[in-house]
Amino acid sequence: MSEVLPVGHDDEDKRAFAWHLMKTSNDVVTGFAKIMATTAMTAIGVLLSLAGFLKVGTNFAGWKAVLLAIACFAFLAATLLFSWAVRGQRLAISPDDYDDVVEQFLRAARRRQQVINVGLGVVTVATICGLVAVLAALTAAPGP
Repeated sequence: MSEVLPVGHDDEDKRAFAWHLMKTSNDVVTGFAKIMATTAMTAIGVLLSLAGFLKVGTNFAGWKAVLLAIACFAFLAATLLFSWAVRGQRLAISPDDYDDVVEQFLRAARRRQQVINVGLGVVTVATICGLVAVLAALTAAPGP
């Protein structure tokens, strides 16, 4: 049978340090991911509005329509990635051992950063596809 030691002053200091570290770091990362999730969803609306303004049926035929669809799905995928980065990660912190807390936090932070980096890459691809499709539709549009 295991024996539980009383929580000492050092344990309370470690707990306070771990909580402060997680709170301050997570606020910045999740704040950025929330902004990017909103931005990616807004980009879908802007892109579809531009397509509607440029008359989708006539100017967005063939490969331009494919690029437009890829851009919309990529923005949606980026929104899902950023939303995943915002969600909380469960860390196993026991009152008996705080030595693993920092390592667990760093592992979760690395995962979050990797997901955000992938999301930013997807947003970049979506933006390029959307811009190419819109610019090609603008050049193909009949003049006034």
